[in-house]
Amino acid sequence: MVSPGELRLIDTLLEDDAFEPDISDDGSVNYSAAADLLDEIDDDPTVVLERFATRGVLADGFVSKVYVCPECTSEGLQYTTVCPACGDPQAIETTVLEHVCGYAGPESEFESEAGYRCPDCEQDLESVDIEKKLRYSCQECTESFDVPDDRLRCRECSSMFPPLETIERVLYRYTLTPEGETWLARQKAARRTAAEALEERRFETEIDTTVGDDGSRRVHVLAEDGLMGERRIVSVHETPDAESVDEFCAFAESVGAHPVVVTTSGTVETDVAKRAEGSELTVLTFDEDGESTLEPEYDTTESVGAYRPGLFERLTAALEVPGRNGRQ
Repeated sequence: MVSPGELRLIDTLLEDDAFEPDISDDGSVNYSAAADLLDEIDDDPTVVLERFATRGVLADGFVSKVYVCPECTSEGLQYTTVCPACGDPQAIETTVLEHVCGYAGPESEFESEAGYRCPDCEQDLESVDIEKKLRYSCQECTESFDVPDDRLRCRECSSMFPPLETIERVLYRYTLTPEGETWLARQKAARRTAAEALEERRFETEIDTTVGDDGSRRVHVLAEDGLMGERRIVSVHETPDAESVDEFCAFAESVGAHPVVVTTSGTVETDVAKRAEGSELTVLTFDEDGESTLEPEYDTTESVGAYRPGLFERLTAALEVPGRNGRQ
């Protein structure tokens, strides 16, 4: 099912170029432009965008990566280095002197009033007797080493992890594909056709509007007849599944409306078709061949995930709720 918010989100890309990730100063990531278009009941913007990219409606272009803390799931980990021996982050790069006797240590250990003296063999040194190089020195355990270990530190809980032990999250830029434009046009046409069909039956309709006293949920189409006291709400699906339809029917009952489900693929799950045999649900197929129409005929599949064209039983459903067919 595509929610009103999701359809609104995809529709925006006809004018806007793309949805870009917003990376804040603390490293957290969000798609604020997408979030502003979605409704409260919709999934997280990242989940929605990725789902449509998987379906080919959107194209995802690589932008960057962020790393997530496996301890508290916060984003925006900070790079640091630690001592390989004790794991302490106070591993400071410093100038190290090495004497021919084999002793090596920070330059400060060799400094004396007369110049340099080896703190191990106590020999006064000339510059030719020592080798200078940059090494890391641990301030916690005094270990000296050439290369520290890499760590990513969580700004939230202060935990540190090797990079490969964190959760890598790839950030994408999402744009509408040509296939996505075709898909979007079909969903919008189905919604518009449903509204027009109900208007022909003297309902007053609103598209992408809220329903209920608290106005907390949007529907694709709301149709009301104040005189007869009738209300219908329309949900546009590509291939309606039983779980989504059951939830939609429960919501329709809570707001005193009859649920109408429009499939844009011409296929529904078998359990949806069985439910439509009664009076509590109307299922219609959007037919875009020739003039856009709603047809009381559709195919069935046991599972949306197992959908394959050409393997379905033909069913019919009436446009009108049983008992109301005499409506003009």
